[in-house]
Amino acid sequence: MRLINLRGIKAPKIKATTGTDITPLRPVEFYNVPLKLKNVSESEPVVRVGDSVKQGTLIAKPVGNFGLNIYSPVSGKILNIFSKMNAGGEYCKHILVMNDNKDEVEDLPQIDSISDVTLISRLRDAGIIDTVSQMPSYLKYAYVGARSYKTLIVLMDSTDPNNSINQTLAEYKMEEVVNGAKYFMNITNAQFITFVFTENNYKLAAKLKKHIAESKKRYDFKIKFIPNKYPFDNPYILASLVCKKKINKNLSFLDAGITIENAETCYNFCRAVEFNKPVTNKVVTVDGDNVTRKGNYFVPNGASYQNILEFVGVEDIKAPSRLIDGSIMSGNAQFNEDISISFMTNTILVLKFDELTDSKEYPCISCGKCSSVCPVFLNPQAIERTYLSEEIEDFNRLRGHSCIDCGCCSYVCPARRHLSQRISAGKFYFKKDKGEK
Repeated sequence: MRLINLRGIKAPKIKATTGTDITPLRPVEFYNVPLKLKNVSESEPVVRVGDSVKQGTLIAKPVGNFGLNIYSPVSGKILNIFSKMNAGGEYCKHILVMNDNKDEVEDLPQIDSISDVTLISRLRDAGIIDTVSQMPSYLKYAYVGARSYKTLIVLMDSTDPNNSINQTLAEYKMEEVVNGAKYFMNITNAQFITFVFTENNYKLAAKLKKHIAESKKRYDFKIKFIPNKYPFDNPYILASLVCKKKINKNLSFLDAGITIENAETCYNFCRAVEFNKPVTNKVVTVDGDNVTRKGNYFVPNGASYQNILEFVGVEDIKAPSRLIDGSIMSGNAQFNEDISISFMTNTILVLKFDELTDSKEYPCISCGKCSSVCPVFLNPQAIERTYLSEEIEDFNRLRGHSCIDCGCCSYVCPARRHLSQRISAGKFYFKKDKGEK
């Protein structure tokens, strides 16, 4: 049932994928590792066909200013380097690794000291991706001014109705999450950390408070709660809720002195610093009415949707289903189970067709529901019209570029208009027409 609330969508109090620890995905024989992620430059292979690798061996290095170090998810042999489609719908190079089941491991070099310079280098070397900003994590701190953020926010939960990654990590990997947050605090020189939970997670917040009080690594922190409405954990909305600052083209996060991390990034950072582990897997929430074992899973980089579905099980194998990479709100339908997941993948939904409504579009009925739920106060119906008629000036006048791609407008539209998708396309193509990158 859709629970509509003003300027957002009310999320369920209890998600189906919480309450159990994260399960490692069963090893498979082959891993197709994509070298291109959304908003990140394609990395360049540093291995050749026939090379032997270990889990944690560097197999691709950054190219340009937005690249990412990519590591082998298993020990084995490089069988091929070829081009195929990734989860974002782009063709890019993939490295095919055959698992030799020897479980040999290669770690990062030990860091000599804990300083802002060494910690930023470790973010880069470990290949940590920031799923909040969807960019390599070290880029946020690569500028001298970025090391003097006044406010460090750590998201310990999500308002997404399906995603429970951060909440599960906060509950079952709290030591690593808290220590990783402390390392971000060392980089930013923030005076304290603000841990943010949704309003239904008071027990988890109390557990965090007790953990820090009993820890030898004590430091100043605050705990704040946000309404359990989607998408109130979006960075732009979060900055307004927690810091009372409106981030836009006139005031960036850097200018406002605000940086936002989440439990997953903190967890990966801790493992990179304390255990010298590069990022070789991704925590993924698997949910949907056609999933037998809903939950959160450690998925090695290069595993396919098919590998995941075979492990979690499909409830009704005869029923036609739809595979979605992402939330029911803003995910992308996938029609090829052989595609590898990416580090941007947070949620995988497997839905029966009979639980999906008619996808046929109808003419807009001017009901205004899309405007009533838009968290940044836009008029999606009017912006969609400017995109369809290619009216760039009107698109800009209606602040089309301010859309945060949450998908609320498309979700509530009774005419099934593809509002969010078209506005996102407008942001890309109209920038392109201007010659921007």
